[in-house]
Amino acid sequence: MSNTSSPWTQSAPQTTGQNTPSGTPPGAPWAPAPRPTRPVYDGRLGELYAIYLRHLFLMLVTLGWSRFWGRTNIRRYVWSHLAVLGDRFEYRGRGRELLIGFLLALLLVAVWIGLMWLVWLYVFHEKPAASFGMFDLFSLSVALIGFPLAYVGHYAGLRYKLSRTRWRGIRCGMAGSAWSYGALATGLHFANATTAYLLTPLVSVSLARPRISNTRVGTLPFLFAGRAGDIYGRYIGYYFLNIVAWIVAGIAVFAAVGGTIESLGISSDDFLKLLSKPSLNTVLLVLVLAFAAYIVFGLLILPLRCWWQAYLMRYLVTHSRAGNVLFTTAITTRQMWGFLVLNYLIVLLTLGIGWPWVMHRTMKLISAQLWIYGEPNGQEIRQPTDRSPGYGEGLLDMFDVSGV
Repeated sequence: MSNTSSPWTQSAPQTTGQNTPSGTPPGAPWAPAPRPTRPVYDGRLGELYAIYLRHLFLMLVTLGWSRFWGRTNIRRYVWSHLAVLGDRFEYRGRGRELLIGFLLALLLVAVWIGLMWLVWLYVFHEKPAASFGMFDLFSLSVALIGFPLAYVGHYAGLRYKLSRTRWRGIRCGMAGSAWSYGALATGLHFANATTAYLLTPLVSVSLARPRISNTRVGTLPFLFAGRAGDIYGRYIGYYFLNIVAWIVAGIAVFAAVGGTIESLGISSDDFLKLLSKPSLNTVLLVLVLAFAAYIVFGLLILPLRCWWQAYLMRYLVTHSRAGNVLFTTAITTRQMWGFLVLNYLIVLLTLGIGWPWVMHRTMKLISAQLWIYGEPNGQEIRQPTDRSPGYGEGLLDMFDVSGV
């Protein structure tokens, strides 16, 4: 068994029957799927763009305050066009919930600014560190708390979206504390950075575990059986190959830049003089060299990184389950390249107008590469009794990492 194959000793039941028809009421018997199935995404890029462009227009008219309702409409469209085992998802979030979450995040920032002003006034003002101004203190404090709050916002935003998601009439959800997750993620990333990123497998598995194992579909919990030790051997190989690739890329970039400068008839001394007194031509030359360096690094570094990310994705998916439902994926390095690199280039080159295209490509990739074995027992699943969040992902929206 490879380290990306399913770790579960009990295989999915091999039974026969027909797929459950759309609209099965909650609690009704669900016929088991006779064979592996895949999610189905039947959204159309033109329809998604129509919603997105209307969203952009209203953003301009309302000075950005309509984005909460626009984001909600986009989610409703994407959710409603994704089906698993013959039943579509339903998104029941509201724009005002996102607005309330954003206003609460603004209030949190205002309180923090006031606290930093008091600290500066009574601790730093007219002291030996008087040159350390209010803006410097606030910038330093944001740098210290920004990363933890971003992780908190990521978890809280995921929990909100799941709580507003229905499948076969059953509300999804996520348990656990966003603040605990933020503290864990901050500590692990700090330790990873101080050890030259040798703890990356531990960080990836340790942060995936609470996100997956705390997820619920009604009362049906997800389980995660991943272990960092399973993927450390592959990561060590990737780690040292990455070092070699960086060295080769550095040499290639240095040679390419040197060759470009010589082909232009510019000596190294002349080039340094140009940098000391930059003109428009100098700026254009530097931009061309930087773009050439980016291309060289991309050709040598990014495929290796996409290879690792594809392997990690396969491992996390195959080591997750929901009851007797198993998952697997065969996503390749090329497909991960399209997900990580091409999507980024689409957004960058279109100045953000390509977001619907990115969402459409992502959903198509999920529906093509995720395989589902088995089907949950509908008679054993009930609506969750816990209360869902009353407002949206304010911190996530504040740090502008929520997307849709």
